[in-house]
Amino acid sequence: MRGLVLTFVALVALLPLRAQDSLAVEGKIPEQVRNDGEVVRNDGEVVRSDSLSSRPSGGVMRERISVHFDYNAHFDWFFVNNEYSASQQAYGPSRTMTGLRLTPLVGLRIEQPNGMKHRLLAGIDIEKDFGANPYVYGTEEEQDRKQQNWNLFREIKIYYTFEAQFKKTNFSVVAGIFPRYETRGKYTTAILSDPVRFYDNNIEGLLLRFARPKSYYEVGLDWNGKYGEWRHEQFNIFSYGDVYILPWLHFGWQGMFHHYAGAKQQPGVVDDHLLNPYFTFDFAPMSGLQALNLAVGPFVGYQRDRRWDEVKVPWGVDAVTEIRHWNVGIRNEFYYGMSQMPYYAVEDSMGNLYGDRLYMRGAYWQVRTDPGKLPAYYDRLEAYWQPRISDWLRVRIAAVLHFNEGFSGWQQIATLVFDLDTLMKQRHEIQMFPGLRRRDRDRPRARARLQQPEGR
Repeated sequence: MRGLVLTFVALVALLPLRAQDSLAVEGKIPEQVRNDGEVVRNDGEVVRSDSLSSRPSGGVMRERISVHFDYNAHFDWFFVNNEYSASQQAYGPSRTMTGLRLTPLVGLRIEQPNGMKHRLLAGIDIEKDFGANPYVYGTEEEQDRKQQNWNLFREIKIYYTFEAQFKKTNFSVVAGIFPRYETRGKYTTAILSDPVRFYDNNIEGLLLRFARPKSYYEVGLDWNGKYGEWRHEQFNIFSYGDVYILPWLHFGWQGMFHHYAGAKQQPGVVDDHLLNPYFTFDFAPMSGLQALNLAVGPFVGYQRDRRWDEVKVPWGVDAVTEIRHWNVGIRNEFYYGMSQMPYYAVEDSMGNLYGDRLYMRGAYWQVRTDPGKLPAYYDRLEAYWQPRISDWLRVRIAAVLHFNEGFSGWQQIATLVFDLDTLMKQRHEIQMFPGLRRRDRDRPRARARLQQPEGR
């Protein structure tokens, strides 16, 4: 009898070797998920390793994500010398502006198996205007001790980025307080002047980007003024697009919807809107030059000071020509039409000129200081040297001449940009939570990068 029992137990122990595997597949034997994500039976044997998701005993699907320490550093140095005496300072003062900005950022990057990526970064601007040290006999601003070299911290940056690919479209969202270089659009000085680009470096709001193999689009919101006693409420919605129609022809636009509201002590609202669609004829591929293109399109503005029942629609035609070879180029922008800044010399409800309080574009876009001489032309001629060093280190030296009623003045400009994020495309990262590590390789669309075709 004892021998019969032992024989039966031995047979039972041998038979389930194949049967248990089939039962596990059918879900009749409970499964568990180890910390490394492998699906195992209760007896410890691995029965399934799913690279995209795991099914714990409760039946809930769980994605495997990877979390990494992330960081970036962006350095800008600029030099701009304005010589405007030829126009008797009609379009701005003659002065030299030079300084630097360093923006270190740290945070987390989270990657999902489906290719979606999340970044959460925080940092601060360290900014210095060369020569801006406290002066004992100056104005309060000139005596401000915050201009000391050891007290250069400016605005904090905190923002979130989401990236995903849907078929052939790379889509990304940036939200929070983020650097202006997150925008990829090639906006001219009709939208943003050079001083605004450097000194108003941050965008507070939202940015949406769409990139396809032959096109790029973006739209953003910059909330740059909150209602207060003297501070004006204002926001700016901006947009840029570039679409290839043929290898030598593409269509694009730049535009802005600027809402400039009043303060408690300065009631009133001004609308400042501008749209510039254009066609670009790109002859560089057939010429062997680095750049040879012509962009032509209309300017249509909408200006309204709501204190009066009057709407201004400044119009114009703009043509931009650029030629570049051996890293040396000439870019000429010719505009003919009405002033795109009709309220520049108009007073607000408290008797202050709107000027650059209202407008973020260069003052030369007044075209003429005398409205009676409009329409008229404005021409901006730029000669530059832009050596090809690398994607992460960019240098540009330029001379810019302005013509309104003849020669109006000129600028000497030099810039240097160092971008660590571009340098470290293949980062050496710190794994934060190795228990959630994904062993399978990223899907191809997770490796796709946001690309923008050559634009204006």
